[in-house]
Amino acid sequence: MEEKNGLDILLQHLTEWGFSPDVSVVKKGSILSRKTQFASDTTVTVLLSDSIYFVARSNVSSSFMGIYSSIQLPVDAEYKVYKKDKFDFLFLSKRQKVGIKYIDENLTIISSKWIPSKELNSENTALFLDINKTGIPYKLVIENNYLFSIVEPLIDKKIIGIETENWLCQKEELENLLKKGENLIRKMKDTYAQQS
Repeated sequence: MEEKNGLDILLQHLTEWGFSPDVSVVKKGSILSRKTQFASDTTVTVLLSDSIYFVARSNVSSSFMGIYSSIQLPVDAEYKVYKKDKFDFLFLSKRQKVGIKYIDENLTIISSKWIPSKELNSENTALFLDINKTGIPYKLVIENNYLFSIVEPLIDKKIIGIETENWLCQKEELENLLKKGENLIRKMKDTYAQQS
C-alpha cells in the first residue's frame, strides 16, 4: 500500500469537511536530479465562505498555507505581525508599536510607516496569540495584491491573511488554522469597519 503524501492528506481532510479544493500543478521543467525529476508548483485553493479563501502552495524552494480575504484599508496600510520573540530585534527591522501595552508586549509589528491602531485591538491580538499556541509559527499579513494571481477574486486588492510556512498535515493543526484564522480575519475586518 502506497503511503500518502502531504498533498493527499490535505485534500482528504478538506473533502471530509465538505470543501471542494481546486488543485493546480504547474511543471517548471528544471531538473532536480539525474533521474529527470522535475520541479513543480502545487497550489490548492478553497473558497471557505463568501470572501475568505484557503490557499496552500508548495514548490521546490518554499511552501506556505493560510487563510486570506480582501480588506478595506488605506493604500499605505501594509504590515506583518508576528508573535513576539526575544530575538526579533536582530532579524526584523521597521518594528512599530501601537501604544497599547498588551499588544506591544506580545506582538512584533513590521511596517515602514503604518501603525494598525484601529484594526489590531486587544481582542484580535488575543485571537492571534491563541492560533499560535500550537507551536506552529503564524504571521498576519496585510499587503496590496499579496497573492498575485493565485486567487482571481483577490487580484489587485488589499489582502489580509493569516499564514504559516509549514505544510499542515495533522487534522487538528489544519482545523485550528481554518476555524481560528477565519474568525480572526472576520474580526479584524469588522473592527476596522466599525471604527472608520
